[in-house]
Amino acid sequence: MPKILHLADIHIGMENYGRIDPATGLHTRLLDFLARLDEAITHALEIEPVDLVIIAGDIYKTRTPNPTHQREFAKRMLRLIQARLPIVILTGNHDLPGGSGRAHSVEIFGTLAIEGVTIADRLAVHLIPTRNGPVQIVAIPWLSAQMLLTKDDSQGLPMIALESEMIRRVEHWLDAQLPTLDPGIPTVLTFHGSISGATYGGERSLMLGRDLVLPRSVIARPPVDYVALGHIHKHQVVGEAPPAVYPGSLERIDFGEEHEAKGFVIVDLAPGRADWRFVPVAARPFHTIEVDVTEVADPQARVLTAIRKRDLADAVVRLQVQCTPAQRPHLDDKALRAALEEGGAAFVASLVIEAARSTRTRYAAIADELRTGITPRRALELYLQSRNIAAARQVQLLDAFDHMAQQGND
Repeated sequence: MPKILHLADIHIGMENYGRIDPATGLHTRLLDFLARLDEAITHALEIEPVDLVIIAGDIYKTRTPNPTHQREFAKRMLRLIQARLPIVILTGNHDLPGGSGRAHSVEIFGTLAIEGVTIADRLAVHLIPTRNGPVQIVAIPWLSAQMLLTKDDSQGLPMIALESEMIRRVEHWLDAQLPTLDPGIPTVLTFHGSISGATYGGERSLMLGRDLVLPRSVIARPPVDYVALGHIHKHQVVGEAPPAVYPGSLERIDFGEEHEAKGFVIVDLAPGRADWRFVPVAARPFHTIEVDVTEVADPQARVLTAIRKRDLADAVVRLQVQCTPAQRPHLDDKALRAALEEGGAAFVASLVIEAARSTRTRYAAIADELRTGITPRRALELYLQSRNIAAARQVQLLDAFDHMAQQGND
């Protein structure tokens, strides 16, 4: 019975909410993401030795990772290669290039033909030998119109019709491939993308391109024993028989993931059976401290008390204080920031003191988050929120942004 390490959405290169580490010269948040990957690999090598590693997409934050990020990922892969563990790397939306003819960010592993490393960057079935028997891998990487349709096929099609045709093509491909698989060999279908019914997490702020949502019925069918998903950062199960599992991201991206557990999945696989369990990692904590002092005589003391009640050790922290205009001069930003740091905060992401919620303070809050480094999509989302745009209209505008981003990538 092969044992599998299933992880996804590593996003090496996320460097928001941190600083340069003087000891290494690397950003502290880069070190966080690398440490979580180290945790997963150590578990797979030493605690529960596995037979196969599946990385279900999104190795890096950007499509063009810098040499340092590539080096650090290669170091981790070398540990697995030296242990003679086969690795399947599925390409995600963050791994693919922005134009045709360009290499994707993990293509070098395939070009070097490194023994035991399979780069799954197209629709394909791979037979992976392991020390506990072979595993059939049905690979569905991040799907684009260029991968599935010709220009003539997609010419003039509205977006809804285009997506329906893409789904039909995937289903047709699976209809042809699944009957050819050996039912006596365990089978994993791995897909980087969205399954209907899944709950989104912080990946919405990182989205590159429009999201194609596959119905679960398309991918969860015999002889598939386990569906190894990637792309959505929130760990969740989107169906049983077979289990279809998002391990989630290994590290928190932003405050949208403040309350989410982070980790990876270990799978014991056999034909017709998959027993899996989620293994949490020591992701850096994110904490929001909200204090309303509008009815308090000593607002500074009240905020300091709220700070001291929280365990802020090694956390990324944001402080949000509601006060009256008359109280604002009695709140000392510098002293509050110092209290957060004395309480153990690794990084103070933002300190927002709002008096009567003026337009000016709303923009100040946005500017504070912008300085920490966010995506253009998140910047647009913050702007729409600051303008009190109706929720339904916000969704329409963000969908239009995603559509334009996809067209720009095509």
